[in-house]
Amino acid sequence: MKKLTILALLLTATLQAFAGEIKITANLTGFSDAAVVYLISGQTPIAYQTLAQGKVTLTADVAETPENYMMYIVDNNQPYYTSLFVANETIEVTANKEDFPYQVKVTGSEYHKIQVLFNEKQLPVHIKTQAMQQEIIALQQSGEWEKPEVQEKYVGDEGIATKLAEELKQNEMDFLLEHLDTPFGFSMLEYNKTLDKQDFYKAVYNKMTAEQKQTKIGKQYLLASQSHRLTKGDAFIDINVLDKDLKAEKLSDYFNKDTEYVLVDLSSVSCSGSNQAFPITKSFTDKYADKLQAVSVLESPDAATYQQFGTLSTNNWAVVYAEDFMNTDAYIQYQENATPTFLLFDKSGKLIDRWTGALIHQQKLEQYLGKL
Repeated sequence: MKKLTILALLLTATLQAFAGEIKITANLTGFSDAAVVYLISGQTPIAYQTLAQGKVTLTADVAETPENYMMYIVDNNQPYYTSLFVANETIEVTANKEDFPYQVKVTGSEYHKIQVLFNEKQLPVHIKTQAMQQEIIALQQSGEWEKPEVQEKYVGDEGIATKLAEELKQNEMDFLLEHLDTPFGFSMLEYNKTLDKQDFYKAVYNKMTAEQKQTKIGKQYLLASQSHRLTKGDAFIDINVLDKDLKAEKLSDYFNKDTEYVLVDLSSVSCSGSNQAFPITKSFTDKYADKLQAVSVLESPDAATYQQFGTLSTNNWAVVYAEDFMNTDAYIQYQENATPTFLLFDKSGKLIDRWTGALIHQQKLEQYLGKL
């Protein structure tokens, strides 16, 4: 009888989690009939169909409460995507290939209309960003990109890319505060807790209800308001990690090595920039083994995915796994929101320098260690 009761409770929980069905009718032009259209929740496809004469219908069991989903299309090995903030609704998606990701028309959803307002607010900056990316590609093809001053112009601390990213984030923070009382606005909190914007965190926390302040995200925003991104001379913050054999360790274990520098690399297995930087890190740790210990702290969906990367570890380059890192206090305290982010410490654990992205990674390491 007890087993039957437990089974009934599990079944009830499942029915509550998936309490309705979403139906999406899509009219998509500019794609081939070989294109496959996916509906993705988190990182899991929950429905997919092949496009037929520009039309497709997707259905899936979803929660009654609105959540973020992604419509993801693969056509001739090229990906296209757009975000949907919907619940158990019947909606229509209309778009040309060029409309992805920010100008896709969605009708029939009570909740997605707020995301449309957000997309409209961000669109002018996205257009400027796309133009800048084309400029960088042209510079790389011409060889001009090799000049440090050119890289500084685009990706330096005061560069064009940096300023555009800051504009996007400022728009997002303003929008979030204005729409915090909507389901879409509240859902944005998860993606804005490591911006190193203490006044913003305090404003959000003060706008929360007493009940919201007691939630996990409420407590994280309180901690974020008391944290700051590390600056020169600050001590490292310890992180619980697993080594390549999934043995428990701490980041602090790697500061016991007899090297002049410890490079902490905050990366993701799915980040192209992180993957581009890995061989650069390995080359420097191989050549300057007496000077440099590197630790790449990876966030990945699961331990099995991580272990493929853990095998890259060498004597002076540890590729470790931070399980559920983005939900830990250490993640909030570091206030880093880009991968890869590199933090160079001296052997006593004090920060010397910090940079982000693979493009300037080699240049920065050469500044401290010498040429490869």
